[in-house]
Amino acid sequence: MERSRQRQLWADSLLLLVTLIWGGTFVMVKDAVASYPVFPFLTVRFGLATSVLALVGGKRLARLDRRQVGAGVLVGLFLFAGYAFQTVGLRHTSASNAGFITGLSVVLVPLFSAVLLRRPPAVKSLLGVSFALVGLGLLTLSQYRRVAKGDLLILLCALSFALHIVSVSAFAPHTDPLALTIVQTTTVAVISAVVAFARHPLFWHLPVPWFAASFTGILATAVAFAIQTTMQRFTTPTHTALIFSGEPVFAALFSVLLTQDVMTGRGVAGGVLIVLGTVVSEIHWSDTVAQWVSRFLAPHYVTALLLVVIALADPISLGRGLLWAAGLNLLTVVVPLFIFKRELRRGAISDWHISDRLERLQVFPALALVLGAGIPLFLIIFLEGPRPFLALFSSAFLLIVVEMFITVWWKISGHVSTVALGTTMATAFLGAWASPLMLLIPLVAWARVKVGAHTVMQALAGGLAGLAASLLSLHLYSML
Repeated sequence: MERSRQRQLWADSLLLLVTLIWGGTFVMVKDAVASYPVFPFLTVRFGLATSVLALVGGKRLARLDRRQVGAGVLVGLFLFAGYAFQTVGLRHTSASNAGFITGLSVVLVPLFSAVLLRRPPAVKSLLGVSFALVGLGLLTLSQYRRVAKGDLLILLCALSFALHIVSVSAFAPHTDPLALTIVQTTTVAVISAVVAFARHPLFWHLPVPWFAASFTGILATAVAFAIQTTMQRFTTPTHTALIFSGEPVFAALFSVLLTQDVMTGRGVAGGVLIVLGTVVSEIHWSDTVAQWVSRFLAPHYVTALLLVVIALADPISLGRGLLWAAGLNLLTVVVPLFIFKRELRRGAISDWHISDRLERLQVFPALALVLGAGIPLFLIIFLEGPRPFLALFSSAFLLIVVEMFITVWWKISGHVSTVALGTTMATAFLGAWASPLMLLIPLVAWARVKVGAHTVMQALAGGLAGLAASLLSLHLYSML
């Protein structure tokens, strides 16, 4: 068992390295094709990849019959279309946009599988597609509701890669995987060469960007495919898909660091939604996942995180905001948890979250909740702290008082209300890029219902209470 875990850890680590390499290729290819024709570049890249793969597994080609070779050529056509659209598109869009839109291929696979392979998509796949499509709209639509030429080409690239994945799923189980890969890369190299000679008959006179071609052809294609083929035997398909979902994130990171690419709030939100769409479509939403979400998105953890996020909205300075966030975390999270721990030890409450409605009305838990918001609110007012924190703790204090009043007769979800309040406030102060945080509201609601901590109505009431408290506070805040 221990050896199996070590193998999976090594496999996941190497697959993460592959994802990092693929993310870095977007900036490299964009720079390369800025001065060198696209199809000659693809010819060199896949020519090098085919040469390396042939040295490793060329003998395996003898195992293929005509039908399998034909299947490899068909799969190679989809691969060629994907890289052709992607490489041309990189001339007309940013590397970060290209990375995120290319990531759509993962969530499009279930749709193509349903049509071509008659495999009905799961609900989670449809939910992932919905997230990704909303993200695509935020990422690509301009104020004139038009999609840029480069983004459209990258979208065609994502469609091509999705067809490539589906076709590999159809043919690979009956074909030697390495031999099939060699046929694919050979197909891409040959077609790229034909198009290159037709469009640029004298391209060999141009200086070849050998570093970019070698890096993408040998490392990002031949070596990466070999690692993927080998390591996927020691990990799960879900792990692989989730790790590969990091490719657009690395692409955006390299783009911002190396090319000074500036992403707008809409762009960040769109990219996050596309990645989330991939993650949502691949996770097995089990009881175990619900327990982890319920545990690690509990109010104290969420509060600590959101205080740091909202500190970014301090109009005076980031340092001032973070200093206030640290102090408020001490009063709001650390002190109440200390009180809860003492009450838990002496048996006054049954669990950390005070699931029992009547336990919430006891003196010490009630005081801890009220003072946990009341004292920071007083200090913010008295010391003239950052106004975003004033609005946040005003709404938090109001929410706690309302929840305590409701608890006399009924119980609403404190988990969901806290997340709803905090994420709404963060989005209001930080803008569109923080809006994906609001997806935590349905996630936490699902988890609390799944683990049996609340009913659907209690989770819904918690979400509405958090939203109402935050909107009322924001309205009052705008009047100050």
